[in-house]
Amino acid sequence: MAFRNNDTLIQTANTQVVAANGGDDVYVATGATAFVIAAGAVGDDSFIGFDSNDSLINTVKIFDGNNDGFIQFGPNGVLDIDRTTRNNPGNDQLQLVGPESDIVEIRYLGAKGGQHVYADSATLKNLWTEFGAARVTEGTVGNDTINFGASSKVLLVDNALGLNLGGDTLTGFGNDDLLVTTSQLFDRTGNEIVTFGQNQVLDVSGAEGPKSSDPTTGPGGQLDFNAPNLQDVHYLGTNVINGVEYFYYGTAGSTFDPTAGA
Repeated sequence: MAFRNNDTLIQTANTQVVAANGGDDVYVATGATAFVIAAGAVGDDSFIGFDSNDSLINTVKIFDGNNDGFIQFGPNGVLDIDRTTRNNPGNDQLQLVGPESDIVEIRYLGAKGGQHVYADSATLKNLWTEFGAARVTEGTVGNDTINFGASSKVLLVDNALGLNLGGDTLTGFGNDDLLVTTSQLFDRTGNEIVTFGQNQVLDVSGAEGPKSSDPTTGPGGQLDFNAPNLQDVHYLGTNVINGVEYFYYGTAGSTFDPTAGA
């Protein structure tokens, strides 16, 4: 089935515009917060309470020295938002102050409408620790096609960010594969089976989910399960890893128990 329009990036996150005023400003996260960096000299700014459900949105892609999708901050613990090369850090720096400790690495989630998206890398790497990096994959905020192939895979959908993560097509999702979200999906019957609507795709909840409006708005984007053409996913349980809550979904034939190692 055709996807609805998924072009609007910020859906259920609060928006904080980081002004290009050249000052040293302090911004505070409130719930899921998208910090939108204005074009120009923003100064040396601090973001207080930057958590796993917060994001940075920049007008240009941040310099990534090895192009692995992860941006490590320097020894000073700040992000050189204007860096263009290894030897040219630029003028502006951002400090991301987390609830427990400062964030010192972010991951790239792609771009939509000229807006480049970043979030805490720990949300993804927590699952690396649980399943191994080779098994875990994540899409972008664009429209992706993800092939699960013959081996078991885990797809992270970080919908707690409150962003639209695009209309993604998933092929080969089998009994040994997992869908892992960071905000629970809406279950209209309460029987732990998330059935798809007339559009035959999964409408993903947003940061405020699950909400009864999710099947008609899909604030977190949409997932189309093809080959096999699934019409539902089963809720398998939840797990908290390093302060981040994950919700696990699979097919009717899945035997995975997220609490087995607890």
